[in-house]
Formats: sequence, structure tokens, C-alpha cells
Amino acid sequence: MSRAGVAVVGAGVAGSVLAQLLVSKNVLDITIYDMLRSYTKPCGEVVPTRLVDTILPSLGVEIPKVVNRIKRFVFIVGDNIVREYESAYTLWYSIEKSSWVNKIRRNLNIVHKSVTPLKLARQYSIVVDARGPYSSKGVKILVWRAYADNPGLDDDSVYLALSGRRLGLAWIFPHGDMLNIGGGFVGVSSPREHALKMIEKVAGKSLNPTHEAYSLVTIYPQIEYTPQGNVIKVGEAAGLIMSLGGEGIRPAVLSAAALADAIEIEENGDVVLDVNKYMNKVKPLAQEVKLHSLMLKMASLLGGAGLKRVFENLDDDFIEAWLNGKLTSIRYVLKGLLALFGRKKSAKQTAD
Repeated sequence: MSRAGVAVVGAGVAGSVLAQLLVSKNVLDITIYDMLRSYTKPCGEVVPTRLVDTILPSLGVEIPKVVNRIKRFVFIVGDNIVREYESAYTLWYSIEKSSWVNKIRRNLNIVHKSVTPLKLARQYSIVVDARGPYSSKGVKILVWRAYADNPGLDDDSVYLALSGRRLGLAWIFPHGDMLNIGGGFVGVSSPREHALKMIEKVAGKSLNPTHEAYSLVTIYPQIEYTPQGNVIKVGEAAGLIMSLGGEGIRPAVLSAAALADAIEIEENGDVVLDVNKYMNKVKPLAQEVKLHSLMLKMASLLGGAGLKRVFENLDDDFIEAWLNGKLTSIRYVLKGLLALFGRKKSAKQTAD
């Protein structure tokens, strides 16, 4: 029995971007499965600027609408602001994520049906699991997100309230004239009240959350980007999500681009996957994920006092690398350890 071309299960960021890239390569025998008619996964909706300014344009992928430009970051532990960092240039964009993904989806032929990737393996030459946290392996955190009126916070500033007692964080991100607020914590099955209490303390007043929603985020993910037969994972389904902060949009796009680049059409019209090409392109992301997991495990041992000491002593290079999605070297683990013991590593030491 001959097989059809490519099946993509899940039309979130990774699945939608992958499908668009395959279509642009004239891989036309694609079936996308997603049980939802509209993409609505809640998250903070912030990305490093280079995703929008450089990565997406280089791929020819639809660019999301930017609603805020962020360059100031305030870190809070307990009741104390432990660090403020302001960059000379914009580090993050707040984007309209759902409308962006739905705009990509409108140009795709999506079958609205719940399917299991392994059950499609006999039907298609390549099956891509892009179902996000629902098929990844690792620790799951329930995350709450809502919108609220802005009580007067700067529209270029982010507030991250970190919890040492219950490992996790609550966030306040600008989103147009509103705020995108939320949080998630290890072992907390009802994060709303815990996050809202932390957020209102930062905001200085009670908020009236609207459009509340919940989702899952994977931390300490088990990375699975090697195929099982003809089924291969991408994005958070493959464990490609950053545990320090839960960044998932950039890894989803980059892994989708890597997989699209590794899929080719043979002269007879068959689609084939160059597994080694995909694995080599994804390997740097996987290494970044492992580094995030290691540093989160270190943070889990510190408690509030330890987190406070680390943020007070971390050098600006670490902060900016984290915010830019560039924690890619083991030297950042050393920087974290030095900060824990009350030492900043000098620029000369770093260069050496």
C-alpha cells in the first residue's frame, strides 16, 4: 500500500509554521490535523526581538503584530525588588500571538479531528507530532493567564515575581493598553490565587482579570527529536522548551524550520526526511534546553533567600543572554554559582 505524504498533528506555532514552510517548498501532499477550529493557547505572548526582526523574515513566515516594545525588566523575590535591568535597545516584543497563528492557519488545509500520531504511521510517509505539552515528557506545570486593565505601569516594562518557596513565577507583561498577567508554580494545581496575589502586590492595587485561561507548560523536559519509525516530534512535543521562564515560541519556530529544511521531495514524488540533517540543526536548541533544566534545578535548591542573592549578584551579561534566548554556554552556570556566593564575574574573567 502506497503512503500519502506528510501528516502534521497539531496546528499551534510549531505545526502551523512547519506546514507553511513545507508548502513554500512545494511539498503539497500535507494533511494537518487539529481538533480546534481556532488557536487559543494562553501564554505570555512575548518573544525576543530577533524572532520577529530576523528569524521569521528569513524564513518567509508570516510576522506577528507587535503591540509593545520592551526594554525594562523588574525582578521581584518575596516583597523585594531584587534587580532592575534596562537595556539601551528593545529586547522583547509583546505580540498578538493567537491572531498570528490563526492567520497562518487560514492558508492551510486543516482537518479538525483528534488523532494519534502513531495511528497515522501506516498511512503517511512522515508523521509530525506537534501537539505541544500534551505529548512531551517532563514535569507539567498548570499555568494561569488573564488580561487586566493597566493601572499605570510603564508599557515598556516587564515584572517577574519569582517564588522560592513554590518554584515558579508570576508575570506582568504589557499588552497594548492592557496587561497580560499570569503564573505557574511547581506542585500548585490552582495557580490563579497564588499568582494574582503576587501580581497585585507588584501592581499596587486589586485587578479585575478577564479572558482567564489555563494551559500546561513542560519543565525539565525529556528531549525527543529522534524519530520513532516515521513519526518525529517538533517544538514542545519534542521537549524543546526553555525551563527558565517557559520560552516556547522561538524554539517552536526554529525546530519547525529545521524539520522543514530536512524534508525533501524525490524525483518520483516521494517525500523523505534527512534525519541527520534535522538532528544536527536541532542539536544547539537541545543543548540550550538542557542548560535551562540544569539551572532551574539549581534554582530549586535555593529558596527565596538564595534567589534574592543570585539576582542581586548576577552580571548584566547573564541577564541579557537569558532575556535574548542566548543561554547557550556552560559558563552561564558558573556565573550563577558565583552570584550565589556573592561574586560577580568580571568582564576580563569572562573573556579568559
